[in-house]
Amino acid sequence: MIKTIIFDLGGVLIDVDMQNCFHNIKALGVDVEALTTTSATAPVSTVCEGVTISGALHEYQTGKIPTEQFLSMLQELSAPGTTRQQVLDAWNSCLQTLPKYKLDFVKQLRNEGYTTYLLSNTNNAHWKYILETSFPEPPEYYFDKLFLSQEMGMAKPDTEIYAEVLRQIDTPAEECLFIDDSSANCKAAESLGIHTYNAPVHTDYREEVKNILK
Repeated sequence: MIKTIIFDLGGVLIDVDMQNCFHNIKALGVDVEALTTTSATAPVSTVCEGVTISGALHEYQTGKIPTEQFLSMLQELSAPGTTRQQVLDAWNSCLQTLPKYKLDFVKQLRNEGYTTYLLSNTNNAHWKYILETSFPEPPEYYFDKLFLSQEMGMAKPDTEIYAEVLRQIDTPAEECLFIDDSSANCKAAESLGIHTYNAPVHTDYREEVKNILK
């Protein structure tokens, strides 16, 4: 019986467009591939369905590079005269709206007795922007605990991050439903026995989740 629901953030709750972000970073003169490509054996993490990152972007997403160092690196790679604010705006340009009905759905599930958590591959700059622009109340109003890649030092789809979440919430995998827009992230969670729902982006998936919970 499912008692716990773990939500992804980007693509499941907040709408994201990483291609827009990469386009705007390239417009500043940055070679995005130079930031993401290291070696065939380098660790990678997902951003959304079909988009994975490695190299410096992965290191920033897992908290190994502080924000100021990351922004300085992008600024140095940009065309002369590019400001720090232009770099930050380009980086945050992937973040779009967080529909109210999705947050209402999370609150509804909590009112029905489910425990809700957030598990997100994100980074400090994006998280700060999201807190400032997207949540009408603090995230703790919707979730019992937040699991953020930059704080955990690991990222999806590495199974280590799911194992750590299960350890911290002290809940059997078979009692958890994980909702993510990335099929790779869902497959990794399923390998540990977690129920999953691979939510298509920009869709209202509430009925599908309700059917799973019946």
